[in-house]
Amino acid sequence: MKKYIYGTVLVAMIATAWIFLANPPAVTDHAASTILSITFRFPAGFQFTEGAPFSLTWQAESPAGELSVPMKVRNFDPLVSPYHLSVTPPGASAAVVLKARLYYCDKTTHMCFQHDYETRVPLIPGRVAVPWVWDITPKKA
Repeated sequence: MKKYIYGTVLVAMIATAWIFLANPPAVTDHAASTILSITFRFPAGFQFTEGAPFSLTWQAESPAGELSVPMKVRNFDPLVSPYHLSVTPPGASAAVVLKARLYYCDKTTHMCFQHDYETRVPLIPGRVAVPWVWDITPKKA
């Protein structure tokens, strides 16, 4: 009787080992996080409006030019320069598209404005830190 029990246990162990060795777990390719160091630059005579409710979103762009769903950045403050943004786009992304609502003032006329801006930041495979200078051109009212 003991032979049958030991034999059954041995067959079960061999079958279990074969199942695990024949079907190894799938390895998923996780995209690495990229840090965008964004520096905002205005022409002379313009500055950000302190205390204004700034907003920033980013989207991953596929090589075919398709955009992912916008991701809102919390606690965004363009007054902190450079602003560090951690993005984790899908592995095949060619770029990140940034959209920002900025509030700024003209120093000479003291007029303040709010406008939406968009820029495309190309991603370099394997590069985890990308410095980006975002030149802001005030829109004419």
